[in-house]
Amino acid sequence: MERILLYVHFNKYKRVSNHVFYQLEQLKPLFSKILFISNSHIEEATKKKLHDEFGISNLLERDNQGYDFAAWRDGMSSVGFEELKNYDSLTLMNDTCFGPLWDLEPIYKRFEADTQVDFWGMTNFRKTKYFEEHLQSYFVTFKQQILRAISFQEFWTKVKDFTDVQDVIDHYETKFTQYFTGTGFTYQSLFDTRLEEVADLIHPDFTYYKPFTVLEKKVPFLKVKAISGNPFSARYLLEEIKERTSYPVSLISEHIFEYIGPDVPCLLQDKQLAKDDKNDSPEKPVALHIHVTDLQVFEQFKEKWEVLPLQYQFVVTTADEEIFVQLLETISDRYQVLLGKEERPMKAMLEQSELLQQFAFVGHISTVNLVDRIPQLDNVMRRELMEMMFENANASIKALERDDKLGLVIPDLPSLVRYGLFEQEVYRKEMAAIWQELHCQKTFDFEQYPVFTRVYGGFLWFKPSALIRLFQNDHQLSAQTEPQVLESFLVYLAWEQDYDFKIMSGTPLPALLDLQREAEQLIQQKGKLAHKSLAKKLEGIYRIFLKVR
Repeated sequence: MERILLYVHFNKYKRVSNHVFYQLEQLKPLFSKILFISNSHIEEATKKKLHDEFGISNLLERDNQGYDFAAWRDGMSSVGFEELKNYDSLTLMNDTCFGPLWDLEPIYKRFEADTQVDFWGMTNFRKTKYFEEHLQSYFVTFKQQILRAISFQEFWTKVKDFTDVQDVIDHYETKFTQYFTGTGFTYQSLFDTRLEEVADLIHPDFTYYKPFTVLEKKVPFLKVKAISGNPFSARYLLEEIKERTSYPVSLISEHIFEYIGPDVPCLLQDKQLAKDDKNDSPEKPVALHIHVTDLQVFEQFKEKWEVLPLQYQFVVTTADEEIFVQLLETISDRYQVLLGKEERPMKAMLEQSELLQQFAFVGHISTVNLVDRIPQLDNVMRRELMEMMFENANASIKALERDDKLGLVIPDLPSLVRYGLFEQEVYRKEMAAIWQELHCQKTFDFEQYPVFTRVYGGFLWFKPSALIRLFQNDHQLSAQTEPQVLESFLVYLAWEQDYDFKIMSGTPLPALLDLQREAEQLIQQKGKLAHKSLAKKLEGIYRIFLKVR
């Protein structure tokens, strides 16, 4: 069979994901010709890879005007409608899905042998009050009898360059199936969702709301939105894929990390730092930056880092001249003590950027107050963070040494945070402003992101290159920048540089604790809503009373 594939690609970072390369590798044997249509710019090195490794010399670059349907239209014009008539089938596909999870050849042979089917797709979207039932366009195949029909060319040549994706959905995505059935052609979907129960669905989109069912029906492709839109259940979906297919799930995790965020829930299971049983010393010198605002706290905890191997060098900073003098009198030769201008710990670290960037790895701690006005809780949190930092010091540095993509190792949530005894404001607007100030290239919605991975106290081990945006920033961060802003920002700043993070193990706490805390918060929210409702009722009664009077 002579088959042709028009494959549409789009990437907001102008890259081609590894799951796309895998997809093309698996698809290549099925098709006589593949036209790769990119709605975003592609680097020359990527073009060469597409040609050399996948044999794709047919490549069309265009702006993302009209989205996929306009891209397919331009692809057909590039090939030529007369040439298309010579193929046994034309497949339209985009890169919005992972897979194939299973072999496609038997599926093609099944539909090619069925003379009652003129075009087919993987899944369909059931009829709603807004539109008719239709094939979902991420994978659709048209047989030769449609390719030779006048109606086929008429439909595609009339596709417009809509700038609103909803217009594309309304005019083409939800209409093309009915258009071709209206001209006398028949279709089928590999998974006919009309036969399934939908009572519990908000919207009858099985590819989004029922990914486990899609997998059960052995649909070879899984939509990216099935993972990104269901972040908590996605972990179990990945496990199912791993058990039931030979698809490398690492491609899914990699894509989610690169294009959605570093701490999506389905990724967190793999973030746990492995214990280092050997406890080997680092191979390269490590700088531990200690910012001192309280000499008593420094003396209380210094034995925890002084037992570290000699590869660890201690860089101590303070903005207090009296503390500076006292430090010089009490510390050993392992310390380098510097009098700086910055009182805030993170900014004090950045003040020493030239020195710290000489090291392959850096740690950061401070004696600054962590919990305001409650010294006992402050001591609890500090002790817990210190224990995590130094019990996992060698393991953290070893992990940073082994993994080029690893940039940060951070402590797990302190117990006080899990208990709900330590809550602070989330500075969303401030974080978004710093993101722009540092000229970050990746897009991240700080206003809508539900929960940020905060580095409490700024305690962490890291590669300076992971925080290079901070270290080499030509624009000084505002003096008013709250420490909590930078603490909540570090993981995402490393992600901007394509670095991942690991989490040190903290004090083991039963999962029941988290459930109880969530239940308590839910009860509080219900109470607030009830109070508001009652207030509104009383207000209404009061207004009626005034009218009666």
